[in-house]
Amino acid sequence: MRSPRAWLAAMVIALCGCTLIRTYSGNELPPQIEQQIALGRSTKADVLHDLGPPDRLVRQYEGDVFVYAFIRRNESSLELTEPVFTHMTFFSYTKTQERSDRMVVLFDRNGIVTGVGFKRGTEQLETF
Repeated sequence: MRSPRAWLAAMVIALCGCTLIRTYSGNELPPQIEQQIALGRSTKADVLHDLGPPDRLVRQYEGDVFVYAFIRRNESSLELTEPVFTHMTFFSYTKTQERSDRMVVLFDRNGIVTGVGFKRGTEQLETF
């Protein structure tokens, strides 16, 4: 016959559920990429070669805008439930973090880069 402590330990193990999820959306932007794009010299072809197709293309009268985004989402959760009879949840906790790297490249009518905007946010994600 098992001791009450053994039954309690078995119940706690049966009741726990833990999940870790990491989601990535878009293509990761290379480090220092904003410095590799030369204002007044780089072309659409250069940017497409280095970064691939943009996530969004905005057509404007003065020239096009390429928008790139890389989004990372980390989620961790813990749930304590009774899995056999009632399926009742006693405790549930979820922590979600989402950060993104974004880059905007502006072109003139001839397809030459006139401006670059960049914000790196994925480095601020906490580790699990």
